This record gives sequence, structure tokens and C-alpha cells, in this order.
Amino acid sequence: MSRRQLRNFRWNGTQWATVTRSPYGELEPKLSTTIQEDSIQTVYETIRIATFNILADCFPWFIKMVIRSDERFEWLCIGITNLNPTIIGLNEVTTTSLEQLQRCSFIRENYFLTESLDERQFDGNTESNGCINGLLSNHGCVILSKFPLLEVFAISVSGSNREAVAVKVQLNSKIENCVYFCAQHTTAYQTPENAQLRAQQISDIVNVLQPLGHPFVLMGDLNLHYNFEDSVVINNGFIDAWAQTHFSRIYPFNDENQGYTFDVVKNNLIPYYIPGEYRQMRLDRILFSCSFPAFAIKPCALWANEPIKSGNYLFPSDHFGLFIDIVTDIINDSKAFIPMGESDPSAEDILFMNAQNNKNQRAYRLGLIRTIEAYVSHMASLGAFALGLK
Repeated sequence: MSRRQLRNFRWNGTQWATVTRSPYGELEPKLSTTIQEDSIQTVYETIRIATFNILADCFPWFIKMVIRSDERFEWLCIGITNLNPTIIGLNEVTTTSLEQLQRCSFIRENYFLTESLDERQFDGNTESNGCINGLLSNHGCVILSKFPLLEVFAISVSGSNREAVAVKVQLNSKIENCVYFCAQHTTAYQTPENAQLRAQQISDIVNVLQPLGHPFVLMGDLNLHYNFEDSVVINNGFIDAWAQTHFSRIYPFNDENQGYTFDVVKNNLIPYYIPGEYRQMRLDRILFSCSFPAFAIKPCALWANEPIKSGNYLFPSDHFGLFIDIVTDIINDSKAFIPMGESDPSAEDILFMNAQNNKNQRAYRLGLIRTIEAYVSHMASLGAFALGLK
């Protein structure tokens, strides 16, 4: 698959400006961008990697009424501030949510971005793409990084107009510790055909990143609906952050928590957004390539998994986010850690069993009665929303 070089952006005190690299490898800002040393990841201790499908806002009015994107995007800035990730990949970013992110003071002070609004084109009253790198056709992937971005490019994948975005960063003071992070959002829906397409789309990313000669992380809403889709982890030699830090036999990485990032039992927004939905799935992943030079010091965790306001149905998204804390060097052997560049045997066994259990490849469909019940209930809910009762 082809790759397309992109710009990256940094707040210079007055605007988001393009940052380039000089022939000598030093970051050299355009448009008088000033990079404050104390606002960039320069102390390479704990590195927090995160991913989140934020749920786009480009829907018909009756869905917009339910998902209340203004409130969710306002929370998103607060959520990122509180989580304070070193690097985060976001899926389903639109011009509306990107504008909100670029207005956030914490993000302005701390992050490089892989996309920026073109203020000469953007008009909040139109559906114009309005982005310099052109990543947000309807919605797309964006990476925010405290690490300076040494390289940024988009990767096209099979059967989709939505590109993945990849960045190269240096994890610590050692130049050999350069790695890639890639945010991807694969094709959705639970059908055998789409499962096959997703496997190809992930393979497309591997085929671009692997020959570059550096370890990498693939993160995002990979839409792995079926259990047997864990085969993409096995077949591509990935280490699955959640499986590695929950399905091991090593304490404290052995609690066997399933880590559903799409969970209709816990996420009250889902039934209003998708009538009749009842599934629990590990759609979102953080996947490390073999020999990635880092150790997890805590189990991978969920975030954005609580309602925005207590007692209300509104969650930040229909997905929960993931994050994991890693270090590149182990200083204190007494602390718990697990390598992220080598698959844990117990975790790998579970993923392998899932991959082999491929008898159920039926497409997901609601039955007629359940569909009717779901939509009758949904229409009643929409009426309540319209009247301001919910």
C-alpha cells in the first residue's frame, strides 16, 4: 500500500504552525513557531500510550440529538488533560472535534498534532474538509504526541478511503530507540467478508512499517468483532497490550479481565445510539511489534469509561479508550513489569485458542421481533429527547 508524507503542527503562541526538520535533524519551526523545552517530553521515564475512538458527529439530526457531541467534545479535552498521555491516537475525529482540541490550552502547551484546521478554508457552517493534511474526509485518525515527530505519513489500506496515520519518534536519548506509532480505524461490521478485509487492512500497515527497520505500535479501533479475529495478532507477530497484561500468569498481570471497549452492559449511550445492540467486544487494541524496546509497569487500562455526568446516559463515546504505561529501562527490579516486545506464553495461548475457534462466522443481525422492539423503544426515546425529558 502507498504512503503519503504529511506535515505536523505545533502551537507557536498565536496559531498552529507547520514544523519541519532541518537537514541536520533538528526540529526547525516555520511561521516563527517556538518550541518550549519544558513542554515537550524530554524526561523519558514513564511513557503513557493511549487510544480512543471519540465517536464522530457527522450523523443525521436525530442521532446528533442523542449523542450530544458538543458535551462529549468538551469532555474530550478534559479527559485528555486528566489522562495526560505521552502519545495518543484518536479515531473518528472530525473538523468539529479537531477545532475543539486545537482550542484546548493543555493540548496547545504540550502536543504536536498530525492534523490542523486550515483557517483559510474552515467554515463551521459548511461540510468543507478544511484540514491541511486532508485526513478528515468525514472523519479520520489523528495522533497527539509530546514527543517531537521525526516523520509523519498516511498509509492507504485496502477497501477503504480512510487512511491510517503513522509517526516516528525517539523514545529516549538513545537514537537507536526510534519507533513508529500508527493510528488505524479499520472497516466496521460483523460479517465474514469484513473480517477478511480487516485482516488485509492490518496486514497493509505491517507491510509498510515492518520494512522501515524500527519497532512499532499499531493502535486504534481495529473493529475485531469475532473472537477468531485475534488471528491478526498471532499472524502478524504482535503483542496485544491488553492480553499481555491481563492474561499472563505473572502477578499483577493475571486478573483475566476481558477488557471490552465496546460494552453495552456498562455503556449506557450505546442502546440510544444503536437500537437493539447487546454485544460486548474488544474492538480497540494497542498492539506492539516483536522486540519493541519497552516494559509495561502496570496492566493496560480502560479510560473514558464513565458517564460524563453521574446518573446520565451520556458517555464520552460508544467506545471506551485504552492506555498503557511503559518504560524503556528497568531501574528497580523489585517493581512488577512485563516485556512488551516478547509475547507472554499464557496470553499467546488464549489468543491462539480464540484464533482457532472460527466455527461461528455468521454475520451479526437482529431478529425481526428484537428489531421491532428496539426501534419502538428507540422512537419513544427520541420523543423524550425532543421534549427535553432525557
